[in-house]
Amino acid sequence: MNPASLSSALSPRDPRSSLRTLVLYYMQALREEVVLLSTRIAKMGNLLQTTVQYDQSWKARCM
Repeated sequence: MNPASLSSALSPRDPRSSLRTLVLYYMQALREEVVLLSTRIAKMGNLLQTTVQYDQSWKARCM
């Protein structure tokens, strides 16, 4: 978040507008966190799947 934008959002001109702006900033930050978290989870899932597939193929070769 841009600090200049935050200070303008906190200006006492219109409290409802300031609150709306802060809520929008919060929602945007939350959305970005959700995207980052879901990307992280997807990468972990891919790593787990690859590990399981490797383990299964290794066991098949040993039999």
